[in-house]
Amino acid sequence: MTDEQTHAAEDALAATAPLRSLTDEVRSYPLRLLRLVAEQHAARNAPVPDHALRLPPYLGETALRGLLEGGFIERADGARGAIHAYAPTEAGLALLAPPDGVGDDGGAPAKTPRKRRGAKQAS
Repeated sequence: MTDEQTHAAEDALAATAPLRSLTDEVRSYPLRLLRLVAEQHAARNAPVPDHALRLPPYLGETALRGLLEGGFIERADGARGAIHAYAPTEAGLALLAPPDGVGDDGGAPAKTPRKRRGAKQAS
């Protein structure tokens, strides 16, 4: 097979719906993982233990390594019972921050909290 034939075959396969979905997942998963680490870190006010992340095989581990290598998360001490624990870095939090001007007064409206089921309404 020539390089041109190989590229044509790769393009034909990449155009299928399952492989387009796979490409989308590979592209979006690291950001979702970064959000998860940041949210859990904020909720715990402590590093996130590895066992709390439930990473899909290969994709999850590779995304985690990419976030570490890129400086978006760091390994941290302080998670009891964990082999590793993670905390978002300033660079990671900056990726998650809304663009300037959004959310304060000129951006998207803030979400209003949902009422809990079964909660009584104040009169």
